[in-house]
Amino acid sequence: LLIFLPLITLLVAVGISHYYTEMRLARVSLESNEIQNVALAQKGITSEMRAVISDLTFLAKLNELWGLLDDPNDESARQNLSQEFLYFSEKKGIYDQIRFLSADGMEIIRINYNEGQPHIVGQDQLQDKGDRYYFQEAMAQDVGGVYMSPFDLNVEDGQIENPFRPVIRFATPLFNSRGEKKGVLMFNFRGERLLQSFHLAAPNIDDHLNLVNAAGYWLSGPSPEDEWGYFMGRKRSFAKTFPTAWQRLLNENSGNFITEDGLFTFSTIYPMASVMEFYANAGMGTISSIFEGYQDNNPRFWKTVSFVPTHVLNATSQNFFRRNLLLYSLAGLFLLAGSFILAQAGIRKQQKQAQQSFDRRYRETLANMQLSAVTLNAKGLITFCNDCLLKLTGWQREEVIGKNWFDIFVTPQDRQRAHAAFAEIINGNASPHTIESHITTKSGEVLLFSWASTLSCSQLGKISTLTSIGQDITLQHEHEERLRKLSRAVEQSRNSVLITDTRGHIEYVNPRFTEVTGYSAEEVIGKTPRLFKSGETSDTDYDQLWQTITQGKEWRGVFHNRKKNGAFYWEDTLISPIRNEQDEITHFLAIKEDITEHVQLKQEVEERNQELARTQTLTAMGRMATMIAHDLRNPLSSIKMTLQIWGKRAEGVWGEEAAELKQISLDQVRYMESILADLLTFARPDALNPEWLDVKKLLTSAINTTQKALHEYGARITVDYQPQLPTVHGDATKLRQAFCNLITNALDSTDDVNHVPQICIRTSMVVNDAKPAIHIDICDNGGGIDPGLNGKLFEPFFTTRAKGTGLGLPIVKRILDQHHGQINLRANKRGGTCASVTLPIGPIDS
Repeated sequence: LLIFLPLITLLVAVGISHYYTEMRLARVSLESNEIQNVALAQKGITSEMRAVISDLTFLAKLNELWGLLDDPNDESARQNLSQEFLYFSEKKGIYDQIRFLSADGMEIIRINYNEGQPHIVGQDQLQDKGDRYYFQEAMAQDVGGVYMSPFDLNVEDGQIENPFRPVIRFATPLFNSRGEKKGVLMFNFRGERLLQSFHLAAPNIDDHLNLVNAAGYWLSGPSPEDEWGYFMGRKRSFAKTFPTAWQRLLNENSGNFITEDGLFTFSTIYPMASVMEFYANAGMGTISSIFEGYQDNNPRFWKTVSFVPTHVLNATSQNFFRRNLLLYSLAGLFLLAGSFILAQAGIRKQQKQAQQSFDRRYRETLANMQLSAVTLNAKGLITFCNDCLLKLTGWQREEVIGKNWFDIFVTPQDRQRAHAAFAEIINGNASPHTIESHITTKSGEVLLFSWASTLSCSQLGKISTLTSIGQDITLQHEHEERLRKLSRAVEQSRNSVLITDTRGHIEYVNPRFTEVTGYSAEEVIGKTPRLFKSGETSDTDYDQLWQTITQGKEWRGVFHNRKKNGAFYWEDTLISPIRNEQDEITHFLAIKEDITEHVQLKQEVEERNQELARTQTLTAMGRMATMIAHDLRNPLSSIKMTLQIWGKRAEGVWGEEAAELKQISLDQVRYMESILADLLTFARPDALNPEWLDVKKLLTSAINTTQKALHEYGARITVDYQPQLPTVHGDATKLRQAFCNLITNALDSTDDVNHVPQICIRTSMVVNDAKPAIHIDICDNGGGIDPGLNGKLFEPFFTTRAKGTGLGLPIVKRILDQHHGQINLRANKRGGTCASVTLPIGPIDS
């Protein structure tokens, strides 16, 4: 027992030692892995920020920019620089806006990325940013200085954009060749790119990796609902969730520690560190000296925090007991001494494995990534590549390890340039940044990759390897190219193309739409197609259209719409829904063909056919009217002459009654003669004898001609002539006859009224079908007309009075048709009727 007890005590001690050693090694391994991944995540952020600063300083040195700084009025330099910025924005794809602002804050150039469709903002839309804090702070920088704004969410029209769009502004002041500060170059960096690099750099801990700002709120974390809480006014934050840990995080820059909540591994990112490094590289001091002062004086920082909960840590202890309880039980019963030796041997083995594990962690992290990874030594030889890269390229590991990267993977045309860029980075003359390049597979296929690279140094501080993590973006690039082709096809289409959201607000129109309607894209974006309504389509038709397309069906029809200049046009329209991958309707597409000429041609054919039929009818009527007039005119003339002769001979002999009967007979003969004259005028219209006429004189002549009738009715006539009206081209005789008929009709309509008959004549200048014309209103205060008779009043021989042939208005319409004019009858607001005449100003064919 005395021997057994010391042995069993020794065995227990060995077991306890084994337990704590394994726990310590597991903890060391876990902490090493967490530290390594936190460092990778931090490096992912700092690499992106250094790349942005590199881009900023690169654009700031463009010759076109220097030329514009020396001569702000050089329009050619401004246009060339705009194109350079546009090309740069399209190729980079990581900047929402690239702007050049003058010294007073006015935007000189602005490029909007526009979700992959970058464009140059027109000068009429450039804005004054002189009162913005970020512009003032950027202008306060010295030569070569870089300003970086806080990491926040983009705000449009006073509202946070949803979905969230994180953004950081980078800016540097610009000086001309005389050293005068002339403005600021500014980037709006897309923050989601920074967060993607942050997570892609450390995928092994992505499920418990946090990025926290100085206020203790999540910028990125395992739970999306926790992110950007300080912007949304949420109470939940990292600092409030882990108050004890947060106090320690604030007091230290990096490290790890355990609390009752779990294991915290962290490092501090000072966003301006990349700017500080830029200052140091520019010869403005060492990084350490500049950064020291910056840390003390600037509270802006982020914390990269890996958090492993306590229950995950405790799982290691439980696993130990499950694995070793039986082993130690058997060893205690049968082989106390042997178990002690084996335990010691196991400890030594595990210590060695722990050391090797630490060396393998980084490689395992890269090997397990779903992205391609490769490590090159200073000579460009491949020392490591993961399975993802081998699978994509078709090579075996033994075929590429130790071989030159540029000879195997780089295309011949890019080989010299890529090798020179690599040499610059290895020699310390350039910093690695995100690039896009082509690589060749074993089968000869060329793939397009996006690479993010980091450097490793030897113990002597010399750059020894370059590790690059890349993603195959070939399909993405091809998709973007197809979209560009589709966009060009739509832009060059001869049909109008219009895209709206599901509420009908216009989001896109092509150039043909602008050409047809006269509206620019800026004038209609955000508005609805109601802008083009002519009023001829009923609300019921629009409701039916909307019901059809919202049900996911196509609608085809014809619209009679109005252009910007007021002219009407016809268009054949096809409207169909656009669906997303979930088969949800997201937009509506309208393709429109201008058929105005076709409709007008069809109308002209119909009008010619109607005119032909009317001409044939009138020809027959003309022959009949000519025959009637010929047969009746001579007898009427004889009767009239006889009555006049008898009247002279019997003057003084006849009594009053006989004289009155003679006068009545003469009046009836004259009335019959006027009827015959109207018949002949309507049946045999004469050719026009056009000349340039003064409208005022023409109307005055018509009034004088009807003066006898005006006197008989006791009518009062008023005129309102617009001054300086242009002349019209027409036949004076026929137009005078037309206006005489209208005045006579107006007098006849007052026959049954109890008040004084009144005729009002007004003239004015109007635009009819986008052409200038003269408008003449002849209004009376008579009994008015029945609205149901409007369609018949211009038909020959139609009359509502007991007397007359019904040819007055048809003759007027024929005369106006010969002059390409128009006439319509409408109710007078003061009672009675208004005849509205419109005469074109231009010359007519005689």
